[in-house]
Amino acid sequence: MQIGAHTVSHPILRNLPLAGARGEIVSSRAKLETLIEERVGLFAYPNGRPGDDYDDAHVRLVRELGFDAAVSTEPGAAGLRTDPMQLPRFTPWDRGRMRFCARLARNLLQARRHDRMDATP
Repeated sequence: MQIGAHTVSHPILRNLPLAGARGEIVSSRAKLETLIEERVGLFAYPNGRPGDDYDDAHVRLVRELGFDAAVSTEPGAAGLRTDPMQLPRFTPWDRGRMRFCARLARNLLQARRHDRMDATP
């Protein structure tokens, strides 16, 4: 388990000028690093919907700031060709083990299909 930066005030990044988004991200990371006395290499986009809450400029910004990876709220599982600055994820709020396992399997199958489609010449 790791702690990742998010922003200071949880804004929708697309609603901010890029300099404002940078400030939110940098400040969040700096506060966490001071608090835990460790490097923070992960980032989570506020609300996290690609194209709605953040866009390609924010992905480039997170990459330029030296983060190792970032998560969106795009449902799914990461595959071999998934951009590490836009990792999909899903919440484990299912009401039973079988439903959770079924959703996990579906997400993994979709990620594998996506990898195979990308690998096709």
